[in-house]
Amino acid sequence: MIGRNGVRWGAALGVAGLAIATYLIVRQESAPDVSMQPLPEAPGGIQAINPQVRVWTRTITLVRGDGAAAASIENGQPGDSAWLDRSDSRFHPRDEIFGAASIPASTAAQRGPFYRYAGGLLRACGKAADRPEIRCTRWAGPADPPPDQRMRAVERLLERYDHETGLWEHDASTWQSAKALTTVIDYMSRTGDRQYLGYVDETYRHGDIARTGVPVQTGYNDDALWWALAWIRAFDLTHEPRYLDAARKIVDGLGDQRASFCAGGLAWARTGIDPDLHPWTQVNSITNGLYLTATALLSTRVESSDRSSYLARATTTWDWFTTGAGRALLDPSGVINDHLDQYGGTCVLVDENRRWTYDQGMLISGLVALHRATGNGALLTSADRIAAAATHDGSVFVQNGILNEPSATTCPGPDCHDAETYKGVLVRGYRELVDTGRSKVATAEFLTRQAQSLRDTADEYGFRWQGPPRDDDHPNFATQTAALDALNAV
Repeated sequence: MIGRNGVRWGAALGVAGLAIATYLIVRQESAPDVSMQPLPEAPGGIQAINPQVRVWTRTITLVRGDGAAAASIENGQPGDSAWLDRSDSRFHPRDEIFGAASIPASTAAQRGPFYRYAGGLLRACGKAADRPEIRCTRWAGPADPPPDQRMRAVERLLERYDHETGLWEHDASTWQSAKALTTVIDYMSRTGDRQYLGYVDETYRHGDIARTGVPVQTGYNDDALWWALAWIRAFDLTHEPRYLDAARKIVDGLGDQRASFCAGGLAWARTGIDPDLHPWTQVNSITNGLYLTATALLSTRVESSDRSSYLARATTTWDWFTTGAGRALLDPSGVINDHLDQYGGTCVLVDENRRWTYDQGMLISGLVALHRATGNGALLTSADRIAAAATHDGSVFVQNGILNEPSATTCPGPDCHDAETYKGVLVRGYRELVDTGRSKVATAEFLTRQAQSLRDTADEYGFRWQGPPRDDDHPNFATQTAALDALNAV
């Protein structure tokens, strides 16, 4: 189904388990349940407790009041349905529904009857009469507080997930989907909320991930490495070995990708990809920053017999930045330049004034990871230098105290693409530097300022983080991911 934002939803979806489920919609209640009692009239204190979810144009809401709950559906058509679904404490739905109701003729909304419940978890589900897809809200308990800004942002991001491909909307390169998955995992890690774990499992089961670690080979080494970081984060959250194995498959498969013309830097892409850009003649900061981060992280997570191998690869990569050809990417100001190109047998810095926030953020992440693996304090000094250059007053990346992307001259707009996610990578790396407790530069205040600058339209965020939303700034999953990174960082 093509939804409001061009998202193709798969078959029936339950947000908590996120397994594709089949519901038999019947206009009758389940057998009586002593803990779920229908009320003859609506209770007091009615409020929408969960973030609303959408299926096609319909909005599904869990409504609660004085220990009772009901499901509602709005912006629909006659015959559309909504109902209550019940779960145990582990988010496993039972084979029962309550309070099913359909939109009557000549109206566009309906709320089902209220049920009083003594415990357990509930969610509201709904579907269009002429479509098979089902969408459900989060599970909620009787005492759950109203959703906060971050939770609402997660829900809006997940509405754009494509259950047929295991990626986010129209993401041909796949790397931004890997970043979006990482951001959802970060949300769960920082909040303790585990209701979205099903997205991790579902994504892993798509494409060629179980065999290669990536859903599809794009030919770009950086695309693959974003997936490696996502699977490392998934392993940290779940401790499931399959995710760590996926990350290792990706990283270990890049051993032959060092470029001879740039003295050992990891090439942007494999030979023959994208003839217009000739990426096999380019070595860039992001690919090597990703490789530094992934190898350093793996060195502290794999079995002890393999740790030295990953640590050696991480150390070699940082040495390439500081004493090899990659030192041209470290500007004297502390800012990271984007890439080196091959000219004959020479490795040349080009477009040195075209710089990106994600280059800064990823190298900070790599240095923090390598510091955690080695205890070398000089690595944090280097990370501080980059953070200071990227975020101080007067930095090319800061305008009125808020991050911007000065080289993204086509943003916002249909030609913006990759740059829509970049600022989120910087705030995430900056947060990791703050979390060391040893940075002399990075402050929580800077991150709070970024999050507070976000201006939303119905909990969706565009490319710009400052000022009221403008008509040309259309939110999508990539801009939503970056904004959620900012909210996760505070």
